[in-house]
Parts: sequence; C-alpha cells; structure tokens
Amino acid sequence: MAAPKNHKGIAIMLYMSTELNEKLSASAKKSGRSKVTEAMFRLEDHLNLFESIATPGQRFAAGTGSKD
Repeated sequence: MAAPKNHKGIAIMLYMSTELNEKLSASAKKSGRSKVTEAMFRLEDHLNLFESIATPGQRFAAGTGSKD
C-alpha cells in the first residue's frame, strides 16, 4: 500500500521510455488513479513480490531465494 499523504517521504525523478510512459498512463487511467499514485502502487507491489532482478525477465521471489 502506498504511504498516506501525511507521511514524510522522498521524491525522485526518473526518465522512462515513451512506451513505458504509455503503459503507465493507460494503467493509471484504467484504475482511476494519477500516474504518480499508479507508479507508487506498482513499484511497492513489485518490490514486495520480488527481492531482486538479475536481468529483465529473471526475478527472484521475495523470501524464497528462488527464481520466478
């Protein structure tokens, strides 16, 4: 779950490809969330599910130490 609005955190800037931006925009629109909120939810979910990414497509599930 994303941090509440009154929670102190940090801000980051990132650059993404046009294709990734389009996917994020479509996902945010479908969920009814802003792009920032959608990105936060997705990043948090991904980090909770996978502890490491060796290379794109090769993930290690959190807590198992085995590849997904």
